[in-house]
Amino acid sequence: MAEQAFVRCTGDVVSTVRDAPTVGRAAELAGAYGLVDGVARRGEGALLAVAGEAGVGKSRILDEVAARARAVGTRVFTGRAVPGGGTYRAIAEALVGGLRDDRYPAADELRPYRAALGRVLPGWAPVESGDRPDLTVDPTLLLGEGVLRLLRQLGGDRGCLLVLEDLHWADADTWAVVEYLAGTLAGWPLLVAVSARDDEDEAIPGLVRRLGRQPAVTTMRLGRLDAATVAALAAACAGDALSDRALRYVLEKSDGLPFLVEELVAAVAAEGVTEDAAEGVAREPAESLPHTLADLVAHRLAALTARQRRVVEAAAVLGAGRDWALLGPLLGLTDAEVLDALRAAHPRLLVSDGATLRWRHALTRDAVLASLLPPERAALARRVAQGLRTSGRSDDEARAGDLLVSADEPDEAAAIFLRLARRDLARAAPRSAEELLARAAATGARPAEVAIERARLLTLSGRALEALDAGAAALATVTGDRHADLCLVMADAAVVAGRWAEAERLVERAGRAHEPGSLALAADAAFGGGDPRRAARLADEAVTRAARGGDWTALVHASTTLARCTAREDPDAALAAFRRAAAIAAEHGLTRLRVTALIGVSTVEFFDRASSPALLEARDVALDAGLLAQAISADLMLADGRSTAEGPRAAEDLARHAADQAHRLRLSALRGLAEIFVATGRAAAGDTRGMEVVLTAAVGRSDTSPEVAALAPAVRGLRRVLAHDLRGATALFDTSIELLREHASAAPVHIWGLWALLRTVTADRDAASRDLLRRSDALPRSLNRGGLRYAEAVAAGRDGEPERAEALFDSADAILAEQHWWRRLLRLLALEAAVADGWGTPVPALRADLDAHVAGGDDLLARTCRDLLRRAGAPTRRGRGRGTVPPRLRALGVTSREMDVLGLLVDGLTNREIAERLFVSPRTVDTHVASLLAKTGAPDRIRLRARLSGQLADTRPPPR
Repeated sequence: MAEQAFVRCTGDVVSTVRDAPTVGRAAELAGAYGLVDGVARRGEGALLAVAGEAGVGKSRILDEVAARARAVGTRVFTGRAVPGGGTYRAIAEALVGGLRDDRYPAADELRPYRAALGRVLPGWAPVESGDRPDLTVDPTLLLGEGVLRLLRQLGGDRGCLLVLEDLHWADADTWAVVEYLAGTLAGWPLLVAVSARDDEDEAIPGLVRRLGRQPAVTTMRLGRLDAATVAALAAACAGDALSDRALRYVLEKSDGLPFLVEELVAAVAAEGVTEDAAEGVAREPAESLPHTLADLVAHRLAALTARQRRVVEAAAVLGAGRDWALLGPLLGLTDAEVLDALRAAHPRLLVSDGATLRWRHALTRDAVLASLLPPERAALARRVAQGLRTSGRSDDEARAGDLLVSADEPDEAAAIFLRLARRDLARAAPRSAEELLARAAATGARPAEVAIERARLLTLSGRALEALDAGAAALATVTGDRHADLCLVMADAAVVAGRWAEAERLVERAGRAHEPGSLALAADAAFGGGDPRRAARLADEAVTRAARGGDWTALVHASTTLARCTAREDPDAALAAFRRAAAIAAEHGLTRLRVTALIGVSTVEFFDRASSPALLEARDVALDAGLLAQAISADLMLADGRSTAEGPRAAEDLARHAADQAHRLRLSALRGLAEIFVATGRAAAGDTRGMEVVLTAAVGRSDTSPEVAALAPAVRGLRRVLAHDLRGATALFDTSIELLREHASAAPVHIWGLWALLRTVTADRDAASRDLLRRSDALPRSLNRGGLRYAEAVAAGRDGEPERAEALFDSADAILAEQHWWRRLLRLLALEAAVADGWGTPVPALRADLDAHVAGGDDLLARTCRDLLRRAGAPTRRGRGRGTVPPRLRALGVTSREMDVLGLLVDGLTNREIAERLFVSPRTVDTHVASLLAKTGAPDRIRLRARLSGQLADTRPPPR
């Protein structure tokens, strides 16, 4: 027999790529094992990307990596992408499969990410929300962070391995999660190993290269094997059963692909395929398939009955990773007939994989598909697509859409892609939604619906200008209700883009002027365009119509707009409107709008208070719903209240946490604002260098927000205020206010009152600054109103109206009753004017504040307070310094009074300016500086400043 010339021992065992040994990949495996050991033993996170053409051995490498991980105690999670598998399919399979027997951990650090993880873990359902998705934070970042933290909880001391195979079939959102993980794995006990074919989809090599730019990524591109390695692999697969002639045949036909080596060895060992038989196959293979594989598959198909072959062909059209139980209904066969066909195809075409079957290789399925004539394939595709559409599973719908395209059914395919795009957008998967819209557009069907959904997606993704352009390109050809829908979607984009007049024109063009949603959009446009009264009228009408018609989204939207319109003139009415909006949103599951309304309540409550119960509720709801941008905003509002009530150092830890979280989620504007609070804490601690480091980073980024740029000079100005350099502080605050005036949205910050007070103190009753504050949107905040009253008290005192000055001072004290630290800061400036101009009773107030400054560790304010008491004729601790001497300087003999001088010298003051600040003579300061030079060995004051500036931070209490 011919086959006996090829094998010495025949048998019925067919090797598979999973069972075959790994040959010729020693260097690659050594590198991969090193990554596994790094995670298990040192907690060093990494990503391994294995790329190469089909059949080159990617899966085998990942199998070896997984085996090594299990051997060292690392927990393994494995998932695989499939054609048309839907969003996050590989990640979901990995987590669901790995957690099948586990309870989900309830760690606090996972709380903000539970909603994101609910997209891939059915047992961890997200908070239900009836409003449109929030894409302020890229959803893939939230999911990536959630996966990181979940696997850290599950991995224990030995970490986790997350294997994601066949990512050439994955959706764009899965790739985005993988890319995020690649950039954040350092320091996390997690190894991510992915594989992708890079020989078909031209986009895949670019994605792999982009991954490879991350420092924690090892890229491994597998090439074909040389002849010696092919021979070694063939011998390892066949043992002693392979003859020399058979080996020559394998060498010639395998073309260096490991999978083909294994298939050819299996063929000669189990099927009796000879060289002559292989060459005798009549049908030529498709050009994209290896010649011998197509022949081998054709040979195996020929061994099946017609019914069995029909089942196998339908399975190939159905796609990898599908439910085999679908085949019977699709073909009108019984379960027994389907099982008979599957058994006949096993193990030469199909192999067992746990509790299910899979193709021996993706190339095997490709070869079966290539064996079908185009009309056969189209007919099968149409039949399978109709069956998949009735399965009720979204992943099956996506595959059905692809099949309908191949069957030349564009309208039905477009309808499926549009429906799935809306679903993916609703579940915060914008990249997948965009891909589905592109596939819908490629069909040429339903162009109006595609244009509307694309404009909506772009707007929600923060690309409002692109949405306007995309909508404008389609607007002229769209008619009827679709025309109105597109106009309103574009109006929403115009509002987001700040194109108020264009938004109003689009609402008018829609022709639905009396609908609640249209009225709410028109109100937004009017408010943004600077006409709050007209905006309030439109919003009020929208509220009435929405309540009457049960349009809860429009009702909440219009109520929050109405509240913003009335906040300055009638805070009580605004508070009631925000609360009503929050209650309606909670009742109807509009979570994002509820958080927005609750933050609105908090904003109004912060007009007069240092805290807000609604803010804590907003933060809790936001965390549970995964609305992390809103949660960070709430944290910054909490930091603001804590800063003014307890002092900037008390808010520093919360601000640092917010800055770190905003950085990880790429929320640059929120990160910058958080860093402003951190820098303010450093300024209050006397750490000028630390303050400058944080401010330089915050304002030095290319995407720095105008508000951050405006507030940075004010932080430096506060440092000058604390050091009692009022003129230098005034100049810096002038810069901040000028920048804030250019950006009205940043106006309500609380530095306006301090600025007006500084201008009044240093510019001799400067009335213009107080008038500007009275007209600004910053006035409703008590912090600014209190500052204005102190400024008016100073001006009245200088005008010779002591009784009015004292009444204004008392009024300011009452306004700032809850903002203790800020009140002490501002009234210290007013009390200095009272001492100088002879009004009020400053001494008791100074003594009370001195005790508070000392208790709070505010040494600079305490120093100024003592100096004012001395000027008022009520000195304390006469003749002694106020500064704390650190041990290193105390050992050199430096006194507390010399520390007072050193602190001002490091701030850049001249000897004369130091003398004025400390109320001593310049000659005394000269003496102290000379003593410091002698004790420290510094040759001059410049070197003294450089050498000892770092010591000053040690004299301040650490941030609380």
